[in-house]
Amino acid sequence: MVGFAGTSNVAAATAEGLPAIGTMAHSYIEAFAAQEDAFRAFARAHPGPVTLLVDTYDTEAGVRVAARVLRDLGDADRGRGSAVRLDSGDLGDLAVRARGLLDAAGLPDVRIVASSGLDEYSVDELVRSGAPIDVYAVGTHVGVSADAPYLDSAYKLVEYDGRPVMKLSSAKVTAPGQKQVFRRPGYDDVIALRDEQPPAQGTPLLVTAMEEGRRTVERPTLDESRERFAADLAALPSAARSIRNPLAPRARTSGQLASLTEHVRRRIEDEVGASEHRRHEQSASRTRRSVPGRGGTR
Repeated sequence: MVGFAGTSNVAAATAEGLPAIGTMAHSYIEAFAAQEDAFRAFARAHPGPVTLLVDTYDTEAGVRVAARVLRDLGDADRGRGSAVRLDSGDLGDLAVRARGLLDAAGLPDVRIVASSGLDEYSVDELVRSGAPIDVYAVGTHVGVSADAPYLDSAYKLVEYDGRPVMKLSSAKVTAPGQKQVFRRPGYDDVIALRDEQPPAQGTPLLVTAMEEGRRTVERPTLDESRERFAADLAALPSAARSIRNPLAPRARTSGQLASLTEHVRRRIEDEVGASEHRRHEQSASRTRRSVPGRGGTR
């Protein structure tokens, strides 16, 4: 949510203090005998900034009609932030044409909103192309988590009753002990034991958020979350911030955590080995007792 300047969801706007913004539907325009009638009715019912959907029939013709309606409203009634919305076709090319038509009509302040199944890749392409788009309306791909429709997560026990534990399952080995992650500018993050001292200028990242089923810290506001996100994003290497094929930075393990991991691994392997040895001895003992003697079966 930190990347959005507003929402068309009224409940979300109320709960999070986001500006409630939106526009009309194509069906609204189709319900009128003429596109211009729809635009004027919408402007009367929606005082202040309005966003007019211009591609129901012909995009360029729709921009011309919208420009006429917005110009007739005047600066005071139109309000700052009025826009036309493009919802189909080649958004980059249509944005260039719409910008030219609006400027020619004396409406350089009217913005251009683009929608139509946008995701981070299409937005990135439009931004890089220099398309004169002021607002990107992203909906479907956010609402359904299209790129990651599920979250594979599991609880991993790392300590029980003060005893460090770990898994040795193939491709699922875990590290034992309670941990902390330290970050400092210009260095790899360090995954360490919780009671280790941070490196020079290192900042601990993990805080207790819940304990015994109850939240232990105040829920941050959306503005606070935005500030934290911006700072965390800026701290990432440029290769990790790439929209396509990002290279994720890898954290390193502290010496103390590596030593504990090796110690616990040896302990578990010794315990498993001893258990297997006992099992083989017991199996061999049962076999000796069941072997027939020279005089036949007992």
